[in-house]
Amino acid sequence: MHPHLDSAMLQPMDLICFRHCGSTIFVREIVPACPQCSDPLSSNLESPPLTLSCPFVRASQYPAAIVLRPSSGDFLCSFQNQHNLHIAVTSVDGDIVEFDVDGLTKRSGKRNSVWDQCLLIAQMPEGWYDRWDEVLAAESARHLVWSKEAYHEENHNCYSFVLSFLRRLEYDDFSDCCHDKLLFSEKFIVPKTKTAAKYITIHRKLETCSYWIEKQS
Repeated sequence: MHPHLDSAMLQPMDLICFRHCGSTIFVREIVPACPQCSDPLSSNLESPPLTLSCPFVRASQYPAAIVLRPSSGDFLCSFQNQHNLHIAVTSVDGDIVEFDVDGLTKRSGKRNSVWDQCLLIAQMPEGWYDRWDEVLAAESARHLVWSKEAYHEENHNCYSFVLSFLRRLEYDDFSDCCHDKLLFSEKFIVPKTKTAAKYITIHRKLETCSYWIEKQS
């Protein structure tokens, strides 16, 4: 969470968190008074309000990146913990390159709305853009390996493609875990999905109430 300074800084899906009268309270918009005790927030505010930023992005706006979304539906409305996740990469131009039951495909991110609400797992620095697209083209040229006939939901899937691409890329940040799906998930995916899970929980609570009080463990 980030310190909250001004309402103009909030993005449409950002949430606000503050502590008052012993409780941690989440709201969508700045409120003049505590929704629990009705006292002005200027009194007994235990710490400055914080902004809980929306973790979801539009994949096409993040070139040379690894992105993640639910295999079906979206995060905010329909995702549940037991649902599968689908991973892909973007090209330098923001196209989505993914491997699924249709084989390896490359589609314009701007016209691919299913990637408009995804998690940004990692993004390359600009100095690596040329290398990224060069290796992506080479990996994508392995047509038999990434054909729809070769796809297998458990053993040869979207993760297989992304990890194979990262091994060929030889970028230091991925080198110690791109040979193992579990290691890669623990290092890059789990931290992002934990943040997303907290945001989703609060977002759904605030759909039916103007505020939500976090229970203290």
